[in-house]
Amino acid sequence: MQDQVASPFRWTILLLATLVQVGVSILQQAPAALGPVLTRDLDLSRAQIGLLSSAIWGGMLLAMLPVGLLIDRHGERRLIIAGVTAMALLALWATRFDAFVWLLVLFLLASLGASTSAPGGSKAIAAWFPRSRRGGAMGVRQTGVTIGGLLAAFLLPPVAVRFGWEAGLGLGAGVTLLTVLLFALFYRELPVEANGGVTTETDSSRVPVWSMIRDPGFLAVTGYAFVFMGVQGASASYLALSLHEEARLSVVAAGAFLAVFQVGGITGRIGWGVVSDRIGRRGPVMVLVGLVAMGSCLAMASAREDTFILLIAVFAFLLGLSAMGWNGVYLTLLSESVPMHAAATAMGASLTIAFVGMFLVSPLFGLVADLTGSYAASWLGLAGWAVVGVVLGLLGRQPREGAKS
Repeated sequence: MQDQVASPFRWTILLLATLVQVGVSILQQAPAALGPVLTRDLDLSRAQIGLLSSAIWGGMLLAMLPVGLLIDRHGERRLIIAGVTAMALLALWATRFDAFVWLLVLFLLASLGASTSAPGGSKAIAAWFPRSRRGGAMGVRQTGVTIGGLLAAFLLPPVAVRFGWEAGLGLGAGVTLLTVLLFALFYRELPVEANGGVTTETDSSRVPVWSMIRDPGFLAVTGYAFVFMGVQGASASYLALSLHEEARLSVVAAGAFLAVFQVGGITGRIGWGVVSDRIGRRGPVMVLVGLVAMGSCLAMASAREDTFILLIAVFAFLLGLSAMGWNGVYLTLLSESVPMHAAATAMGASLTIAFVGMFLVSPLFGLVADLTGSYAASWLGLAGWAVVGVVLGLLGRQPREGAKS
């Protein structure tokens, strides 16, 4: 296997896996980006926009584990092509309707297709890259989520304002179809002989799903992801609004700091992975990321109208560096904690649990702000929640070199 993962073709694999993640993320973040136009053109409420945003993610909770099992059995290429293509076509179909219920149903179905990208793309990186470079490569792939969000924010609204929300959503679907076409044309799976001559079908029939879920190391790493998926979701959802209301920044200025937050996320997803490769361990880096997230949340709780503007920029960057930057290292450790033929199943099971954290913590963050009339208590609570993640990071076990990969 080492000869294969040393091949220069692995960089093509990394590019393709990142591109297809960009395509998926553009559509996942399209409802939020198109929110103002959707409310105007379809007379939707803020709650309905929130439901559409949740729907295009929500099906992943249902599909992630079964999709992981299918990827381990049949390979990631076919599953990613079928799932992401279906997502884009369903989004295109949604442009033909102006009824909220139909949009909700089609977005939910589209999210089922999106569920192939995370376990499939992550398994591709784990298979093609040696352990000494896997963390950095996984981090690069994970930047596809943030890049997709930035593209959705910059590309879709101008088109929607001029030509209608259908054109904006159609553009997003077109970009997604382009990325999956490139993936289909150029991606190839690691040859069977590079994995010891054992077929994926033979291995996947022995994936110990329930024993995997009961493993303390798996539970600790998954618990860490559950915590920080919540930190990530709450930070991304409320950073701009918090700065607008607490620091009295304009909507445009608050949005600029959200961009700084995203840049921090891109830096963290690559940087933390490279650091973990250099020191040869993932766990200590995950703990360090958690401590930075805790400190950043405490700093955000102190942001006021008289806070120096450059200091707020530092807060936003560090928050993105940690709250958005953790998951590449987490996925790398998870893939190294199980045999390669079970990697997609482990990721599917773990991500299913982790995504629940996002759906639970973000509304609670907003609820605390509503009850207290200020975001300070919400940020303090999020800092405390990050401490729980730090403890779980300390409990996670680092696999022995060469034991699993």
